Amino acid sequence: MTFDTKLDARNASVASRNARTAIEREVAEAGLASHDWASITRKGNVTCYVSMDNEPPTDALRAELKKIDRVPYLPIMLPARQLAWGQDGNDLAKNNYGVLEPEEDSHFALSSATALIIPALRAGLDGSRLGRGAGYYDRALATIPPHSVGGPLRIVIVFDDEVDDTVPHDELDQYVDVIVTPSRVIRLSENVRA
Repeated sequence: MTFDTKLDARNASVASRNARTAIEREVAEAGLASHDWASITRKGNVTCYVSMDNEPPTDALRAELKKIDRVPYLPIMLPARQLAWGQDGNDLAKNNYGVLEPEEDSHFALSSATALIIPALRAGLDGSRLGRGAGYYDRALATIPPHSVGGPLRIVIVFDDEVDDTVPHDELDQYVDVIVTPSRVIRLSENVRA
C-alpha cells in the first residue's frame, strides 16, 4: 500500500488491526514465536515490549527469547517521551496508559543490547518504520549507533499486511534492519537506504 501522510497510514493500520479477530491474533502470536530467534538474535540482552491489544502479540515471543538465553528488557515510558528499561518478569505493572511495564533497571544501557525488538504500525522494505507518533523509540534509537557501525540489530514486528515498499517518514525517524511478521523474516540491506 502507498500512503501520502503518516496520519493516513496510521489510521488505516489502526482500523485494520482493530478489525482482526482473536483467532487471527493467536495465529500471529504463534507465527512470531515460531521463527528461529536464535539465528535472528545473538545471546545476551535484547529489548522487546508487551504488546497492546491490537498489536502483533509478543507474550509467546518473550517466553521464547528467555528459553534461548536472551535476556529481554522492556520499555518504561518516562516524561518528555523518553524510555527507561527493566528486565522482563512476573512483576509487571500498568502505567497511566495501561501498558505493562517492569521495574526500572538503572544499570541497563540500551547500547548493551544485541538486538532491539521494536513495535510499529507499518514497516517499509527500505528500512522505514511508522510508529504511533509519540517518538519514544525514535528518540531512544537516536542515542545509539546503527547496526551497520556496531550498534544493536533493529528488528521491527508487524502483521504480514503491514509491510510496504516504504512508509511515510521524515528526518527524525530511525531506520530498522529486520522486519519480522508472523510468516516472514525480512533482512534488509544497508544499500536500500543509500
